Amino acid sequence: MKVCSLILLLAFLLTNAQAVLAREVQVKGYTKKDGTVVKGYTRQVKDKNEKSDTVEVKGYTKKNGTVVKGYTRKKTEKPSSK
Repeated sequence: MKVCSLILLLAFLLTNAQAVLAREVQVKGYTKKDGTVVKGYTRQVKDKNEKSDTVEVKGYTKKNGTVVKGYTRKKTEKPSSK
């Protein structure tokens, strides 16, 4: 009985440890509207609880048609309200 309980406890701890330590997500392949085939890939997942001084800016297109790629920048300090 003790051995069975110990094995179940160990399996439970290992399962939860993997979920906590998982920092990657598998993305399935897909086909874009224009017919481009994108293969599946693995991407990194940010830890929401992790404090960071950087911000990820998504890519976008300006009104004049200029395409701006995504980039990372430092967070700006918010001015204190008095």
